[in-house]
Amino acid sequence: MATTGILIVQTAVSIGALKAGAHIAVAVEPVFPSLPVTFLHRFLDPLSIPLGWGCWLGAAFLTIWPPSNDWRYRATFALVFAPPGALLRFFLSRHLNARIPAFPLGTFIANMLGTMSEGMCMDLQHSSAIVAGATNMAPCAALEGVMSGFCGCTSTVSTWVAELNGLRRSHAWFYGLASVAVALAVQVVIMGTMMWTVGYDHRCSQTAR
Repeated sequence: MATTGILIVQTAVSIGALKAGAHIAVAVEPVFPSLPVTFLHRFLDPLSIPLGWGCWLGAAFLTIWPPSNDWRYRATFALVFAPPGALLRFFLSRHLNARIPAFPLGTFIANMLGTMSEGMCMDLQHSSAIVAGATNMAPCAALEGVMSGFCGCTSTVSTWVAELNGLRRSHAWFYGLASVAVALAVQVVIMGTMMWTVGYDHRCSQTAR
């Protein structure tokens, strides 16, 4: 019941937010006009490359020499692992989405990869033999960063909902239900197998909090 409730509420709220955001954008357009395309391509786009690399290197340095270990859990590891996830999703969508107009294959694969990666990280994070029994908690922080950064940026609710809104109704239902069913099946296999056999050790996740 909790899973069904979350799926229904989150999808409904996301679609509602998409519609509300579109109406707000139209309403404020006279007050906040769009920037010229020439300005964006000539100035902001080239500026974003060194700025992005600089921010990523800064996050890497803060991960190596953090002011406190809490930073590794809360921000720095996630910032380090986020760009690879975002780039992977971008290239998958760019090269695969157009192949099946009624089913965004690239986004689907990206969401499934993010789901599988998160399930494996959860298993490692709760494995007393691998992580939880270690005195150095850096592996726990790294796994937390992979889940929040890489998996969070590889999988995407916003793009998924936007695609559901843009597809024909029958195609949207098939795409949405297939995404949810495959993701749940993957998590049941990856996480459920470990939970039902050796169980979860929660020391690592408690330390992360």
